[in-house]
Amino acid sequence: MLKNYWYILFLLFLSSLVTAQVPGDSLSFITSRFSSPQLSSNFEKQLNTYNLFQNFNYGTQFGKTFIGVNQSFRSTVIRSGTISIRDESFLSFLGQYDFSRFVSAGAHVNYNVYTDDKKLAINSSSVFNSTVFTKFNPIAGLSITPYGGLSQNEQIGITDRGAIYGAEALLNNVNVSEFNLYSAMKFQNEDISPRKNTLRNFKFNIDKTFENSFRNQLLGLYSEQRKDFYFNADSLIMDDFDVEKNIQSRIEKRVSIADRVNVTTSVPGLIFFVEGSAAWRTIDRDTRYVAMSNITTSSFDTKIDEFKISLKPSLRYVRNNFNGILRINFSERDEKHNAKYIDGASEIIYRLRQEQEKRKNNIGKQTTISMLGNYYITPIDQISISLFHRKLTYDTPSELNNDDRDELLSMFSLEYRRRLTPFFNLFANLNGSINKVVYIFKERSANNNTLRVAKLSSGGYLDLGYLTSRNEAEVSANYTVYEFEDLNPNLKSFSFRQLVLRDSTSLKLFRSNYFRFLGYMKFSEQGDFNWNGFANNPVRYLDERYAEPTFEYRYKHLSFAFGLRYFSITTFIYDEDNQKRMKSYYRSTAPLSIISYRISSSIQINIRGWYEFIRTESNIDQELVNLFFRVIWNI
Repeated sequence: MLKNYWYILFLLFLSSLVTAQVPGDSLSFITSRFSSPQLSSNFEKQLNTYNLFQNFNYGTQFGKTFIGVNQSFRSTVIRSGTISIRDESFLSFLGQYDFSRFVSAGAHVNYNVYTDDKKLAINSSSVFNSTVFTKFNPIAGLSITPYGGLSQNEQIGITDRGAIYGAEALLNNVNVSEFNLYSAMKFQNEDISPRKNTLRNFKFNIDKTFENSFRNQLLGLYSEQRKDFYFNADSLIMDDFDVEKNIQSRIEKRVSIADRVNVTTSVPGLIFFVEGSAAWRTIDRDTRYVAMSNITTSSFDTKIDEFKISLKPSLRYVRNNFNGILRINFSERDEKHNAKYIDGASEIIYRLRQEQEKRKNNIGKQTTISMLGNYYITPIDQISISLFHRKLTYDTPSELNNDDRDELLSMFSLEYRRRLTPFFNLFANLNGSINKVVYIFKERSANNNTLRVAKLSSGGYLDLGYLTSRNEAEVSANYTVYEFEDLNPNLKSFSFRQLVLRDSTSLKLFRSNYFRFLGYMKFSEQGDFNWNGFANNPVRYLDERYAEPTFEYRYKHLSFAFGLRYFSITTFIYDEDNQKRMKSYYRSTAPLSIISYRISSSIQINIRGWYEFIRTESNIDQELVNLFFRVIWNI
């Protein structure tokens, strides 16, 4: 038995010689990344925004050779007074040849491009990596892949080139003495002088089940990533160091450990779960060039240390007509901010920056209790109930930070469902919540408030084969009450009440013809509110309506629908006599067409478009085209 434990430790050590980006599927050289072949394209135009998304993923094995390609492109164009364009492109190519069951070799190309015409700090960047690799499979389930190649990294017009090298490994569900082992690791250096990017990641999972009644999972994570960024240098940096751009390094380290235990108790249907975890995170920023002749508070770099611990016990019970789960979560997070001292800098200026950073220090403690249960009263009657309660304590150690507060949130939901006939189901749902926020210090206590929400909905679902219809009516009320509104004229308690009617119906007219209707009506009222007297003074009223009737024709794999799309929203305000008066009006009427064509079992094209005729309260007519185009190819 001792020999088997040493074997487990040897496997973890062997795979930890390299590190993996988390999650494990981010490993670059595993063929399973291409295991879901698909080609899809989606174009949307709505109002003044155009979105295009295209994705292609394909992998195939023929003989001893594997070829995999993953490509995606996303473009967003916004037309207003000016045209704003943002593009993101990604391409990954993997070629691999298996010399034997134990050794493979191949090449990998990775290309990322990001461009944005906005005046951002980093509005354009690209990364091109070309590597060759050798993959070793010494035992079943374990692969080790060293690699090396060239990298070209462009950022805000500056291109750096250099070597990229590293290794990654995957230990995938290896069973040793009934222990299931999983580990994913990656080590990578990108030497693109004067910048350097590094990656050090390690992740593991050890899973053991004892006699089908006790299961234990141990999970661990170590992650370290460094990224160097260019940013504009001021005149002093340019004169002192003869550079046009400064460089900032951002190093993030994460360490976490978690243990999960599942126990099947002696009580039939009762299972006990508990999970405990601890996590550490550090974010360290370093600026390459600092002008010592002009040190200010902004010259000092910063470091953030975060620690989080949590405990999550829960109980699950499944028996006869009832199933439910009870969860409790205790967690605490401690976040500390520090300024990093610069040798030779003024102690007074450094203490000012240190005090600025200490204001951000905070400690958050949270406790939550939740319960969910389903009970079948009879074979046709079901009742569901859910309860949730959370307490959050937010403390700031700095005396200059008065954001300390306590929050209480309670939520409940009660739902009843009944199958009246084989064709008609009835449902009713009641839910509500109370959220109370209390600031500890008087400087912010005027913001103390309580939000109460109540909602009741009911409806039914009819299915006669040729006719399906779902209808629902919902009424809700939100009340936000400030405790000290008398002391602050800018804060007023208010209410928001709403009635919503929804309908979705489909009727088969003939063999291949259908009539469909989708629509809703919303009536909303907002007003000043007095909780003590439960009195409401309406201020604003909204009338929103939407309807989409269509006729659909189907022929084999082709579906064509045409109809009308109607949308209107009218805003009213109340005058001194408490009478409604229209303030704004928007109405859109549009002929609508929808085309769906399944070329084969794997290729489908969807087109949806409408031409809007818009009218507002100013009686200015507008016309607008909206188009959604999508192609899906499940290769």
